[in-house]
Amino acid sequence: MWRAVAAAAAASAPARALCRAPPPLQPSPRRRAVSVAVSPAAGLADERVETRVAGLGPGQPVTLRAVAADERGCLFQSCAHYRADGRGELHLGTDASHGGDYTGVEPMGLFWSLAPAGMEKPYQRLVPRSTGTPMKVEMLVHEGHSQPGAIPGPVVAKAEVERWFTAPGVRRIRLKEGGVRGSLFLPPGDGPFPGVIDMYGDEGGLIEFRSSLLATRGFAALSLPYFDFEDLPKVMKEFKLEYFEEAARFLQRHPKAKATTIREALAKWETKNGQKASEAKEVKLYGQVPPVETMDESLSTLVNCEKLSLSTNRIERIANLNSLKNLKILSLGRNNIKNLNGLEAVADTLEELWISYNFIEKLRGIRVMKKLKVLYMSNNLVKDWAEFVRLAELPLLEDLVFTGNPLQEKYTSDQKNSWIEEATKRVPKLKKLDGIPVIKKEDEEEGAN
Repeated sequence: MWRAVAAAAAASAPARALCRAPPPLQPSPRRRAVSVAVSPAAGLADERVETRVAGLGPGQPVTLRAVAADERGCLFQSCAHYRADGRGELHLGTDASHGGDYTGVEPMGLFWSLAPAGMEKPYQRLVPRSTGTPMKVEMLVHEGHSQPGAIPGPVVAKAEVERWFTAPGVRRIRLKEGGVRGSLFLPPGDGPFPGVIDMYGDEGGLIEFRSSLLATRGFAALSLPYFDFEDLPKVMKEFKLEYFEEAARFLQRHPKAKATTIREALAKWETKNGQKASEAKEVKLYGQVPPVETMDESLSTLVNCEKLSLSTNRIERIANLNSLKNLKILSLGRNNIKNLNGLEAVADTLEELWISYNFIEKLRGIRVMKKLKVLYMSNNLVKDWAEFVRLAELPLLEDLVFTGNPLQEKYTSDQKNSWIEEATKRVPKLKKLDGIPVIKKEDEEEGAN
């Protein structure tokens, strides 16, 4: 009997199990969706963007990829390998790439490393041809690390960025002034604004995006083509320098453009160096953008200056050096200076004058420089011995660079290697000419003995 009861109970157990309610399911931890955020999503093309990825697993490897197309439909792309931190996040501003098209911490690496995709013609540049429409860049996050040119892993997140090349209020004026061609971009407002000429690369045509961006930053910017545009030469072979001079004069005369003043240049120098210019012994104002045109009265503040550099500007006249009573070295190379008038103000102290690549033809007035030891004036316009011999009136001059002047070029070509011999006959105190030590006959004789 008991066996029958036990058997019946065993037979009914499965039926009871089927009727019993299942145990409640325990919720499994859910990872949040992967996301990529680029800020600003729309901004000027010269602005830095912040790129962040969230929702990854700790230490998860991913490939970040940027994809863009130019106006012709040519595809450009770049990629970089990253690993998420312990929170499953990435920040391109602080985290380093471990491979791909670049390595290290490069917040803008995905932008500057954009290159033609594998199916495109190599060595092309991603050059915007229109300033009125943005360049759209797609930012993608792929699983795993994929090498450049290889098929990437699945996309887990993406975002789109717009890179603009102009701002509201910027004006674009197409030019056909005399022989000058191009486009002038002007910032909003009445001005005047600092003037800049932009000549882009060696691809020819009119490239405007940099000038447009400069105008958004407050510059009157002239985008100047110089071949393969309208009636300009078709190939980059021979150029008339007068074309560039005419363009510079156009911008100089334009009512909306202005040069950098000495006051502005000194203010920038003080900000950069953390020092008052009036206390400094050396002040460098070379290569200002836009260039300095006038040595104005603001130079009078440099009462302690011993070395002043104003090279690579657009200065036409030496002036306002009267207060520089300690000046020993003056650098004025690569300007538009035509004579030496104005140097008499520093005649009692100046020991070195660097004034190569100007337009000096006459050396009248040089004799007042009684302390001058070094004169670098290559590539000027001195063309006869009558001017050259004025240098003999400088009692301490011992180092002269004169190469590239018409006199030196003509005499060297006509008389072979006798330029140094003839020049040192006329200025016998020289110890070095055009970088070559001067060896006089008496020195040779003494050496032989």
